[in-house]
Amino acid sequence: MIKNIIGGIAVGIANVIPGVSGGTMMVILGIFNRMMDAISGIFKRENSNRKDDIIFIFQVLIGAAVGIVGFAKILEVLFNYYPTQTIYWFIGLIAFSIPLFLKGEMKGQRLAVIPFVCGLAIIFALEYFNPGEGKEVVNPEFPVLSVGLFIKMVIIGAVSGATMIMPGVSGSMVLLILGEYYLFKSYLANVTSFSLDVIIPLGFMAIGIAVGIIISAKLCSYFTKTHKAGFLSLILGLIVASSLVLIPFNVSYDLSLIVTSLAAVIFGGIIVLGLSKIQ
Repeated sequence: MIKNIIGGIAVGIANVIPGVSGGTMMVILGIFNRMMDAISGIFKRENSNRKDDIIFIFQVLIGAAVGIVGFAKILEVLFNYYPTQTIYWFIGLIAFSIPLFLKGEMKGQRLAVIPFVCGLAIIFALEYFNPGEGKEVVNPEFPVLSVGLFIKMVIIGAVSGATMIMPGVSGSMVLLILGEYYLFKSYLANVTSFSLDVIIPLGFMAIGIAVGIIISAKLCSYFTKTHKAGFLSLILGLIVASSLVLIPFNVSYDLSLIVTSLAAVIFGGIIVLGLSKIQ
């Protein structure tokens, strides 16, 4: 029980940081296959382990919630005082995960060029249709409660949930590119205020996340079994492109900013390499 909750906390923290994949964290901690089997198992007509599957999922989700809410405050401070360096930290986390992904998930698999290019194209297309939004560091005001907002939060939650358990893909990174990450971060950072302007939108987002996770788990299980090389090549394309589109070109660089940004990239790499040693 404690191990599952601690693992969930690590996964939750990973999902708050753009560039860090919650799915990859589950692989590192050795609970990815167990999670996929549990999610699929609770929907099977005959499953003697259904109760154990539900308990396991609940324990990991409790830990993930603690990790997400707890780390959101830290990110709030980082974005307020070191916005550009924080973005470069994310870039370091993504870039240094690429060789680990090649040695880990893709070991023994040949690169499928077409799926890889498709992965690149997806991220570049998202950036093209949302130019610069993901890299603008802002602290948005909470929108007025409305049906439109609720629908939007369900959709955002579904996209985030679908990507947060996929190895190599960061749900927060997708939100960052879509220009919705800072709103999401602000909601999380203020969840302990118990304001209805925060709790209600997050509730609708939670519904979307649950739907996204279920769909993603089914798809990951299917494509990993039937088209593993192509599926992993697609994920690799997503990772590579993500490290490029997040580079903030609209910032005035001086020597101090260049040095601290480079240090942030290296620090991100140290974190990734450190996590890779946890087996």
